[in-house]
This record gives sequence, structure tokens and C-alpha cells, in this order.
Amino acid sequence: MKPFTILNSFFVLLFLGSCLLQMPLIGADNNPPPPKIPKLDIRLTHKGFKTDPESFLAVCNSAAMTIARYYPKRQFKPILIPKANNGFPVKLDQRGPKGEPQIMLSIDDGWGWAQIAYQFSHEFTHILINHDQPRAGPNHWINEAFCEAVSYQALKQMAKDWASHPPYPNWKGYAKHHNSYADRYLGKDRDRPEGMEFTAWFQKNENALRLGKRYPKYDLYKYPAYQFYQIIKEDPKQLEALAFLNFGLRNSGISTRQYLARWKTVLPARHKPFADKVGAVFGYSLPN
Repeated sequence: MKPFTILNSFFVLLFLGSCLLQMPLIGADNNPPPPKIPKLDIRLTHKGFKTDPESFLAVCNSAAMTIARYYPKRQFKPILIPKANNGFPVKLDQRGPKGEPQIMLSIDDGWGWAQIAYQFSHEFTHILINHDQPRAGPNHWINEAFCEAVSYQALKQMAKDWASHPPYPNWKGYAKHHNSYADRYLGKDRDRPEGMEFTAWFQKNENALRLGKRYPKYDLYKYPAYQFYQIIKEDPKQLEALAFLNFGLRNSGISTRQYLARWKTVLPARHKPFADKVGAVFGYSLPN
């Protein structure tokens, strides 16, 4: 090969190399690093539970940040976990020594990251909806259904976050397990409970849902949760609207339709279409 040809080839390769360096990595825009604001302070105060506390809290923080990222200006109090192997997961009414919200989980295996994430994200959503807010009374099942739907969204988002930016590099391969854990709750049977169209099923079961009050039956509210998730996954930024569910609520005994209509009135304008979509799940047209 002639010397000038070699030189020309060298410059061509150099040019192509510089172009490649300037190109964004494939998937970089689709998987940005998880936000770090707001900062959360989650504390496992349960003594003697068989887990690695640092890893346990990393999972809880990752799960909570899939939701808290839509509340960047909110200042969250420290969250205490006084018991990890309780009989059932719950956000406690009683607060910690300095007024901290407390969450108890129902985890047998302290290394079951997906189960921890699923439960913690549900209870963390209760902090957003219920902490320092009026109780929803017979409409509390709507709160529960949203918390359940958000836990599905949290697992799906964690699968994306961990695939590119896991809390620890060797956790990257676990990302797919968050996705499959969420899919346990998203089977097609949830779309048509008892083989019925959802609105017909709801008319049949509305009274039973409302009778649950503080502790609605999971076997019932899991179906509205599935419907809520279908809306949330299209625009997760709408999770910001959940903090308004009980905001300023004075009469918890109002009907389901009245509860959702009242929620819409206190929402910022950017979230009102979201309330309309939620209302439509039950066959309601909410007033403007």
C-alpha cells in the first residue's frame, strides 16, 4: 500500500473514532440514573433480624425513590422499620419518638429484595396519602388500591433502574426479578374479575369494598389496583396527584363518586385529567 493511502486511511479512522466518542451510548437516554432528590432517611430499627441492614435499606430506599422522585421538594421525616417479620405489612398509626412514620413489613427472608420492595413501596405510598391527612373512612379502599398499584409501578421502575444503575454493581442481574415479581400481580384474570367487565363487577362489590374501612379486603381491592396501574404506567408523573386524595377531606362518609369528584377539585390543573381517567374506571364522569 502506498504511504499517502495509509495516511488517508489513518485520518478516516480517526474521524470515525471521534464520531463514535461523541455518540450517546445506546439506552443512556432511556435509562438515566435514578434521582437522588428528595433525600430519604430510612432506618431499620428491628434488632436481630437476619439480613444485611445496609443492603436491606438500599432496597427500601430504591423502592421509595421510584415514588418520591415525583415529590422533589417534599421534606420527608425519617422512616422507621421497627419490625420486619410482622404478621402483615402496615403503616402504623403510632409514630416514633420524634414523630417519625413507622412501617412494619412481613418478610421471612431478609434477602428477598423484590418482596421487600413490593411491601415497602406500598406502605411508603400510605405515607404520601395518609400521613398527617384526614382518614378516608369507607373510601379507604381507594387509598389501598392506589398503594397496591404503585407497588407494581415501583417494581417495574426498579427493574429499569437496576438494569443500568443498581445500588451495587453485582445487583444488576437482579433487575429482571423485580419485573417478574410485579407480573405475579398483573395477570389477565385481574382485568375481568369473576369473568365480568370491571364496571359491572364494581357495581356488584362496591358496598363490600366500602365496608372494609380501615382494613379493606385485599381480594377485592386488588382488582381496582390493577385498573389504576394501567393508568399510572402510561404517565407515572401523575403519582404526584396521590398526595391530594384526602387533602382537606371533611366528610369521609361520602360516596365513591363524591370522593373522587372532591379529589379532582383540589388537584392542580395538570392532574385533573388523571382524576377523570380514574373516575372512568368506575363508569363515572367527574364534574369540571
